[in-house]
Amino acid sequence: MSKKIKPVAVSARKRDILSLSIGAGISLLTATEAYACLNFSNNITLFGTTDCITWSGGNLSITNTGTLSSTDVAALTAAGSASTLVNNGLLNGSGAPALENIASSLTVVNNGRIISDTLGISNNGTITSLSNNAGGSISGTTAGIQNNSEITALTNHNAISGGVGVSNAGLISTLTNTSTGSISGAITGIRNAGVITSLTNSGIISGTSYGVQSDNLSSITSFENTSTGTIEGGTAILVGNLTPSGTINVNTLTNAGRITGTTNVGVGTASNSTIGSLINTGTITGHLGGIGNAGTMSEVVNSGTISSGGYAIYNASSGTIGPITNSGLIAGAIYNGSTRNLTINGGSGSTFGILTNASGNIDSASIGSISSGMASLHFNSGNLLLNNNINVGLNTVSNTGATLQVNNQINIIGNYDQAAPATLLIGVGDSAVSNGVTADTGYGRLVVSGAATIASGSSVSLTALNSYGFAVGQRYVVVQAATNGTNYNASDLLYSASGYSGIVTGSTLVHGGTSNLLLTLESGGSSSPLIQATTPNAVSAISGLFNYTGTDASLLNVFNASAALGSTAEANRAGAQLSPAWSATVVSHASAAPTTTVLNVASSRMDDLRIAQVQGGSGVATGESGSGAALWGQAFGGKASQDQHDGISGYSTDYNGLLFGSDHQINDAWRVGGLISYANTSVDGRDDNAGSSVNVKSYGLIPYASYTADDWYLNLSGGVVQHKYDTRRLINFTGVNGVANGNYDGLQSVLSTQVGYPIRLDEQTVLTPIAGLNYSRLKQDGYTESGGAGAALSVESSKSYSLTSDLGAKLERSFDTSYGRIEPSVQLTWRHEHRDTRLRSVANYAIDTSGSTSFTTRSSAPNSDTGIMALATTLTSKDNLSVAARYSVEAASGYTLQTAELRLRYQF
Repeated sequence: MSKKIKPVAVSARKRDILSLSIGAGISLLTATEAYACLNFSNNITLFGTTDCITWSGGNLSITNTGTLSSTDVAALTAAGSASTLVNNGLLNGSGAPALENIASSLTVVNNGRIISDTLGISNNGTITSLSNNAGGSISGTTAGIQNNSEITALTNHNAISGGVGVSNAGLISTLTNTSTGSISGAITGIRNAGVITSLTNSGIISGTSYGVQSDNLSSITSFENTSTGTIEGGTAILVGNLTPSGTINVNTLTNAGRITGTTNVGVGTASNSTIGSLINTGTITGHLGGIGNAGTMSEVVNSGTISSGGYAIYNASSGTIGPITNSGLIAGAIYNGSTRNLTINGGSGSTFGILTNASGNIDSASIGSISSGMASLHFNSGNLLLNNNINVGLNTVSNTGATLQVNNQINIIGNYDQAAPATLLIGVGDSAVSNGVTADTGYGRLVVSGAATIASGSSVSLTALNSYGFAVGQRYVVVQAATNGTNYNASDLLYSASGYSGIVTGSTLVHGGTSNLLLTLESGGSSSPLIQATTPNAVSAISGLFNYTGTDASLLNVFNASAALGSTAEANRAGAQLSPAWSATVVSHASAAPTTTVLNVASSRMDDLRIAQVQGGSGVATGESGSGAALWGQAFGGKASQDQHDGISGYSTDYNGLLFGSDHQINDAWRVGGLISYANTSVDGRDDNAGSSVNVKSYGLIPYASYTADDWYLNLSGGVVQHKYDTRRLINFTGVNGVANGNYDGLQSVLSTQVGYPIRLDEQTVLTPIAGLNYSRLKQDGYTESGGAGAALSVESSKSYSLTSDLGAKLERSFDTSYGRIEPSVQLTWRHEHRDTRLRSVANYAIDTSGSTSFTTRSSAPNSDTGIMALATTLTSKDNLSVAARYSVEAASGYTLQTAELRLRYQF
């Protein structure tokens, strides 16, 4: 049965003399006015006012006239098997929490007040359910609720407040702030230093510094601010700490309400923080920024509004931000300080995501900015209305597959590249002046400071804004760029104007030092064949072919055969054979493989000659004398295989070669030498380019040098390699069967450096961390093919560059045998390519001397990351003769390269 406690009006400071027990009955000792906290373990109902209670079993109900008030000790301590607390009265703690829980399974239902000048509720046990109902309030000067252990479910319908509203250092499985709830903090509304599985806000969460902060070493699995929810603070949501430590993870942050940063940003991350997905259908805004990222945001999906008078989105140099998919409004500057490319995608169907300034308007007075000076900007997919000027420095704005609408003049500092699947949509206003000159106003235009490239088969369209009407004779300058490097492929693009039944044509107009893409509205219809190809290079090659207006029978046969292709697959295959893209890709790779092998040989040679410190050194002695001069020679060979990549057919490669070198020890530290090399490389095509082949003969001159310090070394090598190319391009599809042959030269300049720091593990074993940097520049001459049954090409000269870094380690061991000293080794290396640009080839059909069939293709991108393993052994005899063998394998996505080497050296 439930017992009732009547008022006890005695000072709580006298409770340290003895304690009272309440079991089946109640006993009060007042003779000396000395008592401690009341202890009970059964069902209790409290009326009136008393001091502290320690409660260890049963249920406790505090009526609306009940008060527990205590100083320096918790007004109510729940312990043991205390079950359910229903508070309709007052718990008041002074110098201590109002409610202290150490019980193992407590339920708290608060309809009254729980207040303290420290902690309203301090949980060091387990609270299975904590409900602060409509009439309830929980407050503490330090924190309203401090959780150091576990709360299964915390639901707030009214007010929780404190220096921190809710402070979590343990586990909260579910934290729900309903539409009538308010969690506020003089500093922070909710501070999480532990784990919150689910945080849902439909009311108000606020703090002067932070609305919600997920601090160092914390995590939130699901964080949702619903349509009625408001989160605000100096920084509304901070995933991080001003002094980052450990990691912080928020798997999903979803906002359908309002998130406001009153002095800083709406949502911010520190460098040690990760938000997996930020999904916004509501409003995120901030005084300095809507979103500020110094950590990682894997993706941002916005169909609402992200805005700020500062930066709508700010990605710091340390930040990694995944694709931003915007079908709503991003109003304010966008900044990317990282070296990682920024990707922005748009809406689907008829929905356009808007990028503009903080006003949210899209007129010419409301143009905003996107800045990404250290990296390129990619528009990959979807529909976007761009009302921001863009600054990418020396990088490129790439529209690879989006519909990009511009209604005003948009300036791009950098280059612009538009792929075949993409569309540039020009909005034309009612007051447009369309005379086809750069002084025109009232319609959209891209003004590019660098080069602009639009791939064959890409789309450029006009769309009327409001009631504007298109008419014959109107002319629009839609892109304006630097003359050098610009190629619009104007005759190969797809043009249209909304509601216009005539023909829209495009042409290139060079004026005042700029190259302009001019659209002209004409009458009549089009008779060009339908292009069924879908891959960019195939579309480009066939588009160029369909511009032919001459009378040569062989090229007209190729024209007619291409026009009669019956499917997309056939058209893609024919386009791959008509294009020089496969040959350009293969020639670049076939030049690189043997040259890289020669540089590796030079580096290995210098390693073999390095003299160890005999006593206390960290190197490995080769058993050879490092003084004097040495002549040496080496044979090598290898094979490579590349799968289809970036729409370019795969291939297999075999190469072999010889090199001879000589070197001399100058002093204790420096050794210099040089080598000459010859390599022969054969490449056979696969997939759509099966039957095509390339042969490369390479002649190299490579000086090299090594420097050996007490505990580190440096290898240097560099030089030039002359390549002679013979290409065989098979064109074999219905109606056409021929082979186009090309013969031309290339010159490659290379430089390689490696730094090693040998660490002796024992007398015979050394582990050497190695870092390296490799640079290559390849210039390929222009050429004109012969043969080809009318499909021979004239290809302009081109240049490609490579900059790779190596990071790895080498393990060596040496031991003596009756044959001499044997030194096996194993080396593992990670190689990263820092130049990801594709080789651009400009070609036209050789029979067409007018140049009207000119088109542009791109090679596949180089592999960005490659793993390398090398196994080697050297046998050094006592008569100054050494033999070295080495096997290496390189592997990347869809690519393998195997190389074998054999070296003979005589020391004299």
